[in-house]
Amino acid sequence: MIRLRRLAVSLRHTHPRQVARRARLIVQRRAAELAARVVPLAARLDAAPRPDLRAVLPAPLFPPRLDLVTRDDGRPFARILERSLSLSPRIDWRWPREEPGARLDRLTLHYHEWAEGLDDDELRLALTDWIEENPPYRPGYWRDAWNSYAVSIRTVVWLQQLAARRGRLPAGLEAGLARSLVAQLRFLLGNLELDIGGNHLVRNVKALLWASRAFDGPEAVAWGAKGRRLLERSVLPQVLPDGVHFERSPAYHAQVTADLLECLSVLPEGEDRDALSAIVGKMAQALADLTHPDGRVSLFNDGGLHMAYAPAAILAAHRSLGGAWIQPQRVAAMRDAGYFTAREGDDLVVVDCGRLGPDELPAHAHGDALAFEWSLSGRRLVVDAGVLEYQGPMRAWSRATRSHNTLTLDERDQAEFWGEFRMARRPDVVLDVYESRGPGFSLRGRHDGYAHLPGSPVHERAFEVRPDRIAVADTVRGGAGQRARARLLLEPEVTIEREPRGAVLTSGPARALMTTSAPLTVDSAIWAPDFGVRRETRQLVLDYGPAPCAGSFTLERIP
Repeated sequence: MIRLRRLAVSLRHTHPRQVARRARLIVQRRAAELAARVVPLAARLDAAPRPDLRAVLPAPLFPPRLDLVTRDDGRPFARILERSLSLSPRIDWRWPREEPGARLDRLTLHYHEWAEGLDDDELRLALTDWIEENPPYRPGYWRDAWNSYAVSIRTVVWLQQLAARRGRLPAGLEAGLARSLVAQLRFLLGNLELDIGGNHLVRNVKALLWASRAFDGPEAVAWGAKGRRLLERSVLPQVLPDGVHFERSPAYHAQVTADLLECLSVLPEGEDRDALSAIVGKMAQALADLTHPDGRVSLFNDGGLHMAYAPAAILAAHRSLGGAWIQPQRVAAMRDAGYFTAREGDDLVVVDCGRLGPDELPAHAHGDALAFEWSLSGRRLVVDAGVLEYQGPMRAWSRATRSHNTLTLDERDQAEFWGEFRMARRPDVVLDVYESRGPGFSLRGRHDGYAHLPGSPVHERAFEVRPDRIAVADTVRGGAGQRARARLLLEPEVTIEREPRGAVLTSGPARALMTTSAPLTVDSAIWAPDFGVRRETRQLVLDYGPAPCAGSFTLERIP
C-alpha cells in the first residue's frame, strides 16, 4: 500500500504524455523481441557514410578519453568507473554479472568512450566483437547494449573514430560499422527517450544530428529533421532562464552544456544554430559560476567531479565555436535554479535555495534544500555528499537530507524518496529575501518539506555570506518536539580542533573557525566525489533541540 501511494503521488507530478510514451515503448520493445524470433531481421542499408567523412564532420571539441584505457603486459583494459575490464582477447559484454550497482557499470561499458584510447588493431577487435556479440532484439536487449542512452553515446563515438581513422581501418570493418550504425540509429529513432526527457533526450538529439551530418540518403535527412525539431521543442526548453539545466545538477549541467556544444558544431548556419548558440552562452556562464576554485563543479544533486568534461575544457570549446570569453561572476544569483554564489579569488560559497528538481523528472534530485558548499583558499572545506552508486544500499544515503549541509527533523528527509530515482511527496522551496551586498549577499529561504509532521513545522534558514565568511541562522516554526539538527560535511583532508564554542577547521592553507552556541558532536561520515569512490570523512552535527526552535553557526577565515 505504501508503494502504491508513493506511485500515485509520483504519477500526479508526471505529465500524461510521459506515461503514455513509456507504455508504448514497453509494448513496442517486447513486440520486437517476439517478432525477431520468427522473422529474420531486415538487412537493408538505405543510408551510407559520406565518402568525405573526415571533411564533413567537425573535429571533436574535446580530446580523446585516453585515460579510460590502461595496459598490462601489452593487454588493454578499460577503466569503467572505478573498475577495470580486460579488452583482450574477447570482451565480456554482460560484465559485471551479479554485483551490487552493476547496471551503471554495464551501461558505461556499452557507451564505448574507452574506445577512443585504443590503437587501430585494438579498436577493430573490440568493435567487431561488439557487433557479433550484441545483436538486437534478444531478451532484454534495450536495457544495456541497446539502451537508447547508450546507443546515443556510442554512435557519436563510432562516427568520430571513423572520421579520425579514415583509411587506417580495414574496408570490411568500415562497412560493418556503417551497417551497425544504421541499425542502431533506426532503433534510436523508434525508441527516443521522450518518456524520460532531460539529459537523456539531449544525447538522443546529438546522435541524430551527428548521424545526419555523417550519412547520405533520405534516412539521414529524416534523422536531422527529427533532431532539429526535438532540439527546438523539447531540449532548449530544458534550460531555465538563468542558464541552468532544469535538472539542477551542476555535473549534469556541465554534461548537457558539452553535448549542446557538440550539437552546435554540426548544425548548419540558420535560426536553429543561432537559437542554440544563445542558449549555450547562458549555460557557459552558469557553468563558470558553479565551478569551484579547484576547477571542478559543485556536487549538488546527482553527479561527480569527473563525470563530465572539466569546466575549463567546456568553456574552451565554447570559445572555439565563436562564444564569448566567460569568467565567473563575483556574485551570481541563478534564481530560477535556486543557486547563489559569492566568489573572491580562491574562495567560493554556493547556496542552494531552489526546488529539488523538475516535478516531471526528479530522478537526480537530493534532499538538499537550503544547503551550501564552501571552498576557502582553493580547498573544499564544506562539501556536498556526492553519489556513490545509482543502485544499491548507498543510493538512499546520497539522496538523504542527513547527508547534506542543511537541517533535519527527527532525521527525516525533506522529500519522500523511493526507488533509485523516484520522489513522491516533495517540498516547496521559497526564496523570501535575496540582496547582493558588495562581495557577498544576504538570503532568507524556507521549505515545507516537514509540514506533514505533527505541528506542521517549516524550516527557515537565513544566510549572511561573504566568500570568506558564512553566518547561518536556522528557525523551525511550528512542530511538536521533533529533534532539529544541522549538519556540515567536511572534505576528508580537513582536520578538526575542538574549541569551547566550536572548532577550528584546517586544510592546507585554508583555516576557518566554526562557532555556535548549540551542542556540537563530530560523527563519522562518507564523501563520494565520484561514482564508486568512497572516502571516509567527518560531519559536524549541531543539536538545536526540540521543535519549535532556533539555532545558528558562523564559519569564517582565520589566520
